[in-house]
Amino acid sequence: MNHDFEIRLRWRRTDPAERELGGDYSHESILTADKHAALVASAAEGFGGDVRLWNPEELLMAAIAQCHMLSFLYAAHQSAIDIVDYADETRGTMAYQGGKGAMTTVTLRPTITTTASEADVERLHNEAKEMCVMRASVNFPILIESVTVLPDATIN
Repeated sequence: MNHDFEIRLRWRRTDPAERELGGDYSHESILTADKHAALVASAAEGFGGDVRLWNPEELLMAAIAQCHMLSFLYAAHQSAIDIVDYADETRGTMAYQGGKGAMTTVTLRPTITTTASEADVERLHNEAKEMCVMRASVNFPILIESVTVLPDATIN
């Protein structure tokens, strides 16, 4: 079974006074899709983009992190394991040399709040690795450094 997705990307030439950081051309673009809020994006700061806007590298990392989280939560649901909170601080590394770049690693660093054992949480991560479409779609390692904590009555 195939699932099809569509987005729209729009870039427009702007006057120099309207450009986010000056420069020869704007790095801003707008991503849209039916029934979605628009997302204004830019290049990474090191490539002349606006640090306040999402860049392609961050969007790739976000897609990987969210895919893993959703797969993890599905696996937990299937195993009747209660997850109270899932918070991830993802990091990625891009190597850039000679005008060419590529992501070389992404490290997911989720903190999982649950009463489940660390062994169960590790099993859920392994199941999520097998299910995550984003993981299967990239050619670099995705590492997981997970922490499991017990629920506290004051989770925000």
